[in-house]
Amino acid sequence: MQEIRVNRFELSSAHVFLMAFIAACALGAVLIGSFPLQLSIITIFLFAGPHNFMELRYFVARMPVRWGRSRTYYLVGIGGVLVLASAYLTLYFASGNWLWSGVNWQLWAAVWNTGLILWVGSLFYLRGRQRRSDWSLAIAVACILAAAAWIVPLYWSLALVYIHPFVAMWFLERQIRRTRPEWLRAYHFCLASIPIFLLMLWASLAGRPSLTEETSLFWRIVQHAGSEILPGVSSHLLVATHVFLESIHYFVWLLLIPLVDRRAIPWRLNEIPLFSNVNGWPKLVAGLLIISLSLTLILWAGFSIDYLTARDVYFAFAIGHVLAEFPFLVKML
Repeated sequence: MQEIRVNRFELSSAHVFLMAFIAACALGAVLIGSFPLQLSIITIFLFAGPHNFMELRYFVARMPVRWGRSRTYYLVGIGGVLVLASAYLTLYFASGNWLWSGVNWQLWAAVWNTGLILWVGSLFYLRGRQRRSDWSLAIAVACILAAAAWIVPLYWSLALVYIHPFVAMWFLERQIRRTRPEWLRAYHFCLASIPIFLLMLWASLAGRPSLTEETSLFWRIVQHAGSEILPGVSSHLLVATHVFLESIHYFVWLLLIPLVDRRAIPWRLNEIPLFSNVNGWPKLVAGLLIISLSLTLILWAGFSIDYLTARDVYFAFAIGHVLAEFPFLVKML
């Protein structure tokens, strides 16, 4: 009888999780569809810094004290993050805001995207070797995707903007499999609801006139959503879609992952092997977390003083956390 009661409670909690997720998405879709520019400003101001802290906290908790057989994997992973992030920032600051402009951007975008794709493919290959499986197909797929990055570099780069939020959803799926398997079916229903909300957004906003670009900030938000690359699509729809997906991305890192994994709760430092293990690096972990919290406060201050400049700087350096997601995600496979 006790086991039945537990199962019923777990099933009930999964239903609550599903209903809360769908209700939050529905409310978010309505608000974002009505006020996309305003919600873009608000969500980035409130959640950009904290969600980076939560990502760092999550990754630090998953870094083993000793790499062992994973040594090559982590060296390739960390090396790729450093090289690709440095190349991105060098090009970004060397040419001003090169994100969407200039013929040279297409060439450099293709080169950088090729490096990213081949690096991720190598991570899959190395992970397959660790699992004593043949994942060499990942290299072939990476080469095909790299070719696509050269054929349509701008569209590929824009796709990364919209695909990135789904990486957080993939992290959550892998984490639920490990720590809350009874929620997995409910979460799959949550994932299935996202395309429905997107279709509803597109159906209601496709005929809307494009958003105003009367200020530099509004112009930057609209361009980031891809209005220059997709000139025939209403920028109202593009910005709303991007903000909706980014909001789910923030929601996952700030609330859902700590909900399903106690090791991701910020103040549970003893759950971090690098902090609590006798062979760990507690001072290094504490220092990284303090620096991350400090950067969050600095970012909030920057947003308050000069939102546009702080936003540009944030999105330039945010490439680091985007890249850092891949080694940990592939390692969870």
